[in-house]
Amino acid sequence: MKRVVIYSPDFSLCYSLMMYLQTHYRVIATTDLDIVSGLICNKTADLVIIDAEPDSELIDKCEKFKNCRSEIPIILTYVFTNKSKDSESRIKQIVDEIFYKPFDLNEITSKIPELLFHN
Repeated sequence: MKRVVIYSPDFSLCYSLMMYLQTHYRVIATTDLDIVSGLICNKTADLVIIDAEPDSELIDKCEKFKNCRSEIPIILTYVFTNKSKDSESRIKQIVDEIFYKPFDLNEITSKIPELLFHN
């Protein structure tokens, strides 16, 4: 069973996504990006969903994730604002898919198999 790691500073979103995805994947949800990094580098993750607005810190983390395992698919979700516009072009070069909030959960779940089995 493929392993999906979910990161969000919002615990309730982590929990909701975990409950929704757990019938098809082994899901690990966390509010700590350092845990995500460890799971990626230890090859304990097959796909990562990050719920956070892109900023320079998140971009650096995602670059480190890809340097550790270039094939790891990363999905990013966030609310698009003018503030995030500056980071948008940089983050698009790193992550595999972006979903803007409010997102359609069916859209995300239909994209996961495609990303998992493409890599």
